[in-house]
Amino acid sequence: MKKNKIILLIGREHLEKDSYLYTAILSEIKGIQFDVFNDSYSYFRRRVYPYIVKVIPRFIRKQPIIRSLYLQIEEQFYSIILNPMDYKMHVAFQKNPNDIPLRIEKLAKRLSKIPSNTEITLIGRSAGAIVATMASFKHPVHKIIALGYPFKRPDFDEEAYRHEHLLHVNTPMLIIQGLQDVYGGKEIEKKYLFNSNTTIVFEDINHDFELTEENRIQILRNIENFIADPKN
Repeated sequence: MKKNKIILLIGREHLEKDSYLYTAILSEIKGIQFDVFNDSYSYFRRRVYPYIVKVIPRFIRKQPIIRSLYLQIEEQFYSIILNPMDYKMHVAFQKNPNDIPLRIEKLAKRLSKIPSNTEITLIGRSAGAIVATMASFKHPVHKIIALGYPFKRPDFDEEAYRHEHLLHVNTPMLIIQGLQDVYGGKEIEKKYLFNSNTTIVFEDINHDFELTEENRIQILRNIENFIADPKN
């Protein structure tokens, strides 16, 4: 039986940061169903808040009493329409929009609902790559692609949760990393341990993936070749 194939994108804490990246590269991948993993906060913020902005004049929205009332109504709205898991994420994301354990839990639940005869490729962008790699321990996936893996935050000490698990990720993985990435450049090859199934490709870009046309085409080719390669 021919297997279905799906690419599931796990972005940064706010997907809007990389919207250009999705349209410039990922939307051009041919022949595979493409979907985006959204946390509930980003999902509803994108749809509800722009409407509020349109219908309520700015001078009213800036009033403390009005703003407080709006936030209370919004919270009640979320508590009613969201399932318990989504509401849990919504509350947590008010404090930390990049709650990694919660995002992993939510992604694993999403993966468990995909038909078992599906070859799943996860594309993790920045912090989304941490989520994707860790979620692969909870649910088997076919391949993982990391775009700008965040190995170490600039001016912070090493945080083991970011990279120690990579040695144990048996899933074939492609990491596309910028030579100018402040979260880890060329030095990552010697600084961190990787599974033998991991391939690292470097591009002359920064963590925000500010692309030239040459970069864009090369990254697209690397992704397509990795996905198509039967050995991976």
